[in-house]
Amino acid sequence: MTPASAMSSCLKLALLATTLAAPWRCALADPWVPAAGDGEVKPMIHLFEGNRAFPAGGFTSATVPASRQTSTQYRLTGVQGIGGGFSIEYDLRGARLRDLANVHHVPTPRVSSGLEDEEIGLNYGLMQRPAFADSITFNVLIPAGRSKAVPALGTGRWAAEPDFQAGLAGGWGYVTLLAGPRVFLDGNATQLRATLDLSVRVTHRISVIGELFAVKTLKQGAVIAPGAQGELYNLIRPAVGVSLQVTPRLRPFPLYEVNVAGEGLHAGSQVELGIALHY
Repeated sequence: MTPASAMSSCLKLALLATTLAAPWRCALADPWVPAAGDGEVKPMIHLFEGNRAFPAGGFTSATVPASRQTSTQYRLTGVQGIGGGFSIEYDLRGARLRDLANVHHVPTPRVSSGLEDEEIGLNYGLMQRPAFADSITFNVLIPAGRSKAVPALGTGRWAAEPDFQAGLAGGWGYVTLLAGPRVFLDGNATQLRATLDLSVRVTHRISVIGELFAVKTLKQGAVIAPGAQGELYNLIRPAVGVSLQVTPRLRPFPLYEVNVAGEGLHAGSQVELGIALHY
């Protein structure tokens, strides 16, 4: 092999490696902090339906008959690199909730629509390597959703959410963990929250994705008014779906989620349709 052909082969291998690695760099945001000007945005729609509920008074997988609840949630999540190892994160949501309950044996619909509680935060990367990364985040929950509506769209309470994030990545895919408390500033409640995400590469363009979300609300001080609970709940919710890489920067994904255990909320399922756009 001549030096010229050897150099040509090396360049081809380098180009191939870059091409194969690019989808994974684009697929990863948290806890990998994007460079200044880079980021990822995910517009999503969630369609939920359930006519059974986890009863109040204890965390359980058992369900009881309940009002029929349907909801359409519009959600925009994203991360924006701002340099210096920092990024801005956001989770913006609005929804239309419809609850069909029996009032004096007459089916009566109750509908709420509008903004839900919004979340924005600042993320700082700690160790940032291709195969492993971790970061810390400080989020603020803004009570934009109406808490007195039935069904409620928000908590009516400001909250702070410090999180720790860690992830592993390779040619097989990636796994990430986000965990931390959500502390409501009025002192009435603290939530312990965790999300485990997994993506396993099946082909060059298709990945199987999964998620496990868990939250436990710790009641503190005064009892939380039933009409103002909003997002104060206990829940375990797994999800499974598929991610399709249309381009290195564009990946649509459907996800199916099921509430398998909880307390004091509907035990239904939902379909999530979204697009991850890296820029």
